[in-house]
Amino acid sequence: MLGSGILFGILFLFLTFIFLIFSISWFFRGNRSGFEPKVTVVIPAYNEENNITECIDSIFSSSYKKNKMEVIVVDDGSKDNTLDVLKKYKEVKILRQNHLGKVEALNKGVLSSSNEFIVTVDADTVLGKNCIRELVSPFHDRNIGATTGNNNVKNNKSIISAFQNIEYHFSNLIRNSFSKVFSNGIWFSGSLACYRKKSLEKIGYFKKDTLAEDQDIALEMKKAGCKTLNTPKAIGYTLVPTKVSDLYRQRARWWIGTLQAIVKNKSLFSRKSSPSILFLYINQFWWSFYAFLSLPLIAYQINYWLPYNSQDMFSMLSYFFKWLSLMGPIYVLYKIPDFGVSLYSIFGVLSGIMTTVLSIAALKMFNDRVSLKNVLAIFFYFPYTIVLNIIILVSLLRNRFWEESYYVK
Repeated sequence: MLGSGILFGILFLFLTFIFLIFSISWFFRGNRSGFEPKVTVVIPAYNEENNITECIDSIFSSSYKKNKMEVIVVDDGSKDNTLDVLKKYKEVKILRQNHLGKVEALNKGVLSSSNEFIVTVDADTVLGKNCIRELVSPFHDRNIGATTGNNNVKNNKSIISAFQNIEYHFSNLIRNSFSKVFSNGIWFSGSLACYRKKSLEKIGYFKKDTLAEDQDIALEMKKAGCKTLNTPKAIGYTLVPTKVSDLYRQRARWWIGTLQAIVKNKSLFSRKSSPSILFLYINQFWWSFYAFLSLPLIAYQINYWLPYNSQDMFSMLSYFFKWLSLMGPIYVLYKIPDFGVSLYSIFGVLSGIMTTVLSIAALKMFNDRVSLKNVLAIFFYFPYTIVLNIIILVSLLRNRFWEESYYVK
């Protein structure tokens, strides 16, 4: 019990710290500068015949002036009808290469661009109307090397996508809160980003030596003395995995790639670094460590308390229902007159309250609704976190004992 108490205490401190940063960030109000230079939008594409039309249409439908936009699609050796779809866009510059990967496609697009500011967009992403303007606006500050926006889930129709929708919002809230408070955002999403071309040139462009080139380049820019920011109003809509196997492949690549990037740029982890960077490093290693401990401790907790809740089938089902939902903290709060107050009950109730407040705030912040589906996803979110921890654990073991080629995009 002592081990689980310590682990839960650390988790509570993590959540409390995030809640504190979010609360402080609420008082920061950024204003658009009106800075609207010429930009080049680079879209790497591989077998995207079903998605690229909506992506390009959203770019040309954006509020950014059309005479200030250059659009480049780099086809990475597609074997479907992507190139045929692109033929109807006469104003789009199409580049082709053999199937060399996303990094080569991005670099090809950047090197072929005519402008100093490069917006990168994944071909399955649809931009909000003001997305480009919001991404570009902070660059009036010459210290800014890159900005990144926030992706919402576009295909939110299945159970697994409903949980990812809450996860994306929650992650976006954390990233933007740290960026606001510390004027430095380091959790980066290259599927919706803008870069200063001189900054990219300074660090040698995108690189292939990690599985997360977007996270790596944000850290490299920091090492080169450039700032990166998260822009909360730059919103896009992206497709997410609808199968557990696809979710595993995506998250394994993200997790291992981010670990590779922070190990590669380990010199950034020092007392002089921005709290945003320090939190990224601590967060990534902590959750990697936690993945190995969480399942045994959860199993131990269930086994310890189950005999007290197995009088009949109803009590058993009620026990697991409370374990796997926000009903647990609610039940603890309800039973305080009977059980009394303890650190466990205080931490449990406060954790449930903070998680719920942050999740609902994230929905509002990123233009989503407090719908029944979203409420249910928040209420039963805990089992999804167990799935994510299993993915982290398996990916770490697989990366240690098997070939990394398993994670290739």
